[in-house]
Amino acid sequence: MKLFLQTSSGQPSLVLWENRVLYEVTYDKMQRLDYGTELQAALKAAGRALPDITEVIVDIGPGRLGSTRTAVAFANGLAYARKISICPLNSFIMLGVYAEKIHAKPCLILRSAARQQYHWGLVQHGKIIEAGFAEDAVISPKYKGQIVVAGDATPERADVQNAQWVELNAVPGTALTALEPHLKPAHGPVVPLTDTNGLAHG
Repeated sequence: MKLFLQTSSGQPSLVLWENRVLYEVTYDKMQRLDYGTELQAALKAAGRALPDITEVIVDIGPGRLGSTRTAVAFANGLAYARKISICPLNSFIMLGVYAEKIHAKPCLILRSAARQQYHWGLVQHGKIIEAGFAEDAVISPKYKGQIVVAGDATPERADVQNAQWVELNAVPGTALTALEPHLKPAHGPVVPLTDTNGLAHG
C-alpha cells in the first residue's frame, strides 16, 4: 500500500492507495498537521496498519514551502524508520500530467513564490518542456499553442496568453493511476524543490 502526501498548494491531502483509493482526506487550507496522528486515523479508517505501507509518495513542490517542508520531513522519517522507499513528486508533473490527461492540451502550472512572483512549468506529453521563474506575474512560454493553466494564479493575477484557465490546484487520489510512470524511488532523503532551473527537458 502507498501513502501519498500532497502539500504544495497549501491545502494538504493524504491518500492511501492500493491499485485504488482506500482512503483520502483533504485538510483546511494552511492547516498545521500532525502527520503521525493523521496517518494513524487514516489507517484505522481504511482498516489497515502501519506495516502495510510499502512506499511513500510526497509532493516536493515547488509551492507553499512551509507545508511542503513539514510533509517532506515526515515522509523522510517514515521511510527511514520503516525501511521503505520514498518517491518525490514535483508539483509541475503532478498537476501537469493529470491536467493534460483530462483536457488533452499541454498544461502550464503556476506556483506562488512571493507576492506576484511565480514558479512556472509547462508540461507536454508527460514532460516538463519549459520552466522558469516570473518576478512580475508575466509568464511567457515559448510554446504558442493552446494550453490549460492550473495552479495558484487567476487570469487577473498572471498575464498568460491563449489559455484556458481550470480550477486545479491539487490532484485527487485517483490521479496516481496516471502518475505511476513518474514515481521513481529516491536514493536517500528527499528535499523540497525550490529551484526550478534545469527542470525542462524539451
